[in-house]
Amino acid sequence: MTTEPTKKQIRRLRSHFAIDKMPFCKSMWAAQMFDSLAQRELLQALQMWTEVKGICLVTGPSGVGKSITVRRFVQELDQSRFRVIDFSYLPSTVAGFLRSLSRKLGLPMRLHSTDLFDAAQAHLAAHEKEHGAHPLIVLDDAEGLRVPVIDAVRRLTTYDLDSEDRFSVLISGTDDLLATLADPTLLPLRSRFSYTCALRPFNVEDTSNYISFHLSRAGVDPKLFTDTAVKKLFQTSMGRPRNINQLAVQALIQAAVQGRDSIEGEFMAHLIANHPLYQNRGGDR
Repeated sequence: MTTEPTKKQIRRLRSHFAIDKMPFCKSMWAAQMFDSLAQRELLQALQMWTEVKGICLVTGPSGVGKSITVRRFVQELDQSRFRVIDFSYLPSTVAGFLRSLSRKLGLPMRLHSTDLFDAAQAHLAAHEKEHGAHPLIVLDDAEGLRVPVIDAVRRLTTYDLDSEDRFSVLISGTDDLLATLADPTLLPLRSRFSYTCALRPFNVEDTSNYISFHLSRAGVDPKLFTDTAVKKLFQTSMGRPRNINQLAVQALIQAAVQGRDSIEGEFMAHLIANHPLYQNRGGDR
């Protein structure tokens, strides 16, 4: 089952509400993101962490805005000071990870994982001295990484008996990542995080501001959702932006179908009570 609106629905929505651009879409650029207080604090902390360097951990429930905040952090980095190595896909094996890393670093492929490891570590360790930019490996959506791969990342950072950080690593993932990090073999890694942050979901004020932000960008009255509707939406979404988007688009579509000019609390409660993914999660509160 899909909850994304069809092209026909989008045309009808835009016509009914006089929308300039579709709100609550997943294609929002990081530079144009709405940032909650927690996201602003995380962004500022990551910027300060770049002066400390080392290994950083960002966690939080799925859909709270970790990835878009990390993307914004990366986009705002001074490219003359940092070289970012990020992965669109995280391999599940150590050999696969080392091969992917070697390709990104422009290193020749080698037959044995040990040779791949040694070449990548040497390249990363020498990069800042030779090129002036500090390497930063970004591992987003890292909850799927297996213990041996995470340990390989930690071993890559070990240089000259840990006397200095020749490159840095930012690891971001859902709370499932914490369960993986609890593995006894990863104790050396857990003791080496220089900064950690658990990103919190939106509070009700953030949710209200987030909805107004998207509606204003779309050229729609930011009060299209009444305060009671926002409260219902907040309770059901648990303050997770991804869920807010899903429910808000659902409400816009259903309101256009019924010819409504505003989205009120009773309407939102009824929509939630009949939504197959959100039934019994706050619509009747």
